[in-house]
Amino acid sequence: MVKETVGHTVKRKLIISISAGFLLFGIVLGIFGFTGSLFALPLGGMGDFYVSFDRLEGKGFTLNPQIGETGIEDEAPLVRNRIDSATIENLKIYKDLKLPTGSWIRINITASEPTEIQGLIQDARFIDANLTFDEMIIEQADTSEMSAEEMFTNNWKHQASTVTITDALIVTDYLFQNLVSLNGAQISLERISDPDTVENVSDSKGGNSSGTETASHIDNSRNGGELPSTTSSLFLPIFIGTVCLMIGVIFLLIRHWRLKKSGR
Repeated sequence: MVKETVGHTVKRKLIISISAGFLLFGIVLGIFGFTGSLFALPLGGMGDFYVSFDRLEGKGFTLNPQIGETGIEDEAPLVRNRIDSATIENLKIYKDLKLPTGSWIRINITASEPTEIQGLIQDARFIDANLTFDEMIIEQADTSEMSAEEMFTNNWKHQASTVTITDALIVTDYLFQNLVSLNGAQISLERISDPDTVENVSDSKGGNSSGTETASHIDNSRNGGELPSTTSSLFLPIFIGTVCLMIGVIFLLIRHWRLKKSGR
């Protein structure tokens, strides 16, 4: 029986290809780890996200009604905010998730330095904040020949050249950013007894006119408490591990080349 060789693997080319893949992967992680920049970041379809910040300076603001998906509804009335560019101070985002065991955890994302965002789209169903607009325009549209959903989303539009939002707490079900730079970002997990809801957030804010309590709600929520002191950057250790792996692959290539050259 004659065996035919269909093909063979060139080990050197295979190892070089794998090394190049790890190199590109390490570069991507390194860029995000050291600059905190990420492109086209959408979050939605998993329930409420809770966002708080001390101050937002934005350009190109638009607000209009929206029908969108939430964690418990396929179609719910929301408010869509669009901002061309924004700078946010002391940004904090958290999301409560239920584990298969039935217990709850909270994912916290904080930025100790100003956050830069380009192309922000946000669908919110609760907003507690102080707002200031420049060149504000409110437009009414003719919706007589539109469908019911189109009438709802296109009936009116609120625009402004700039917007300043302070002491904000926002409950949102969809976030999208063309580009976001989370400077000084930290990601942490913590166990909680029960998730936050729009109802208990709005109840806790009832009668509060100063906005100070609103801005500090995420720091001292009744369920989550303060962020754990073990909070650390997630991306830096991943990048370091990738670099170590790449160094190991390079040493293997050098060793293989030396053995081949010596004829062993």
